[in-house]
Amino acid sequence: MESRRIEFARPDRFVAGTAGEGEQRRFYIQIREGSLLATVAISRGQLTMLALHLGTVLDEVSRLGAVDTAEADRTVDAGPLEVPLFALFSANELQVGWDPVAGFIRVTLSDPDVEPPYCLDVLLTPKMARRFGTRANRVVRDAPACPLCSQQIAPEGHVCPRLDGYRAFRF
Repeated sequence: MESRRIEFARPDRFVAGTAGEGEQRRFYIQIREGSLLATVAISRGQLTMLALHLGTVLDEVSRLGAVDTAEADRTVDAGPLEVPLFALFSANELQVGWDPVAGFIRVTLSDPDVEPPYCLDVLLTPKMARRFGTRANRVVRDAPACPLCSQQIAPEGHVCPRLDGYRAFRF
């Protein structure tokens, strides 16, 4: 079956955020272009890797002189995710690429495991990509994780598998 592909050529907003508390916390990426809004669920690890990879691509592009991303304004969209918060799919595959002709970064979020497969293509300016990475790092950093197993810690603690499940780990 053919995949459902949605392209955001000039997004107004591309942000990461969370909903829920403790172990119930879920991570999302939200894209808005005009009246079109898409929300995609993503794991904490994938969000971390996406932010890291975007930063690496931007640093390399800047080093090659293709665009100056270092001077990008440091204003970060700190607003909440828009509601209703309904994820179209859970992003299982992420791709990041640089288009040197257009001067955009293409981020592709997809889930080939659902029928029909979903795919979102988002074209970002270097400034918007840098802002996304900054916010994504803050979102991930603000979600407490166990230093032993990296799982999220609920306010009441969690039973850490690295401690053989016998003791609850608390901050």
